[in-house]
Amino acid sequence: MARATKIKKKPVKAASRQMEMVRRRLNERREEVTELYMSDLRTGQKLSDAGAEDLVDRANDAYNREFMLSLSGNERDALLEVEQALQRLDTGGYGECSHCEEKIPAKRLQAVPWARYCIDCQEQAEQGLLQD
Repeated sequence: MARATKIKKKPVKAASRQMEMVRRRLNERREEVTELYMSDLRTGQKLSDAGAEDLVDRANDAYNREFMLSLSGNERDALLEVEQALQRLDTGGYGECSHCEEKIPAKRLQAVPWARYCIDCQEQAEQGLLQD
C-alpha cells in the first residue's frame, strides 16, 4: 500500500488572517449598505405626488420622497467609505490615519473597520477643522 504523503502547510500569519477577517467584514458591510441603498432608492422613486389632491398631501409626499432619497445619499457615502477601506487594505494603508498617518487603534478598527481617521483627527473632521 502506498504511503500517503503529508502536505506541509505554510503557517498562516496572524496578521494575514486578521486582514482577511477585516476584508470579510468590509465586504459584508458593502453588501448591507448596497441593499439598503437600493431599497431606499426604489422607495423614494415610488413616492409620487401625482395622486395627491390636497396641497398638504402633496407637500408631505414630496418631503417623504426627498427624505428617502437623502437616506440613499447617506448610504452612498457609507458605501464609499467601505470601498476606500478595501482599497487601503489592497495598497497597505489600512489602519493608518489618512490625515496624520499615525496608527489607528485596533479597538477603533474593530468597532469601525472602515475608519480612515484616528479619533483625534475624526473629531477635527466632524468639527470642520480638518483639511486633507
